[in-house]
Amino acid sequence: MPQHITTCPSDQAAAGQATTPKPRRKRTRHPRIAAGDRVRFAEGTVSGTGVVDAVTSDYSVIWVWTDEGQGRRMFLQGYGSIVSAV
Repeated sequence: MPQHITTCPSDQAAAGQATTPKPRRKRTRHPRIAAGDRVRFAEGTVSGTGVVDAVTSDYSVIWVWTDEGQGRRMFLQGYGSIVSAV
């Protein structure tokens, strides 16, 4: 004998109550950059150029050796950093 299951809507929108959308963090996707590529970067008040040392498989983290002697810097996708190919 088949069973019938009824559920009450737990979602406020389904229950007829208006909901406000949650603000979303602006995510800037890094372009597909490979190790060895020359790039220009900007993050906060720091900007410059350099060479990509390493990139994660999902391109969310990029490591860059800077040209201005600032050492090796890590740039995270979605945290206000901009990395573009030169």
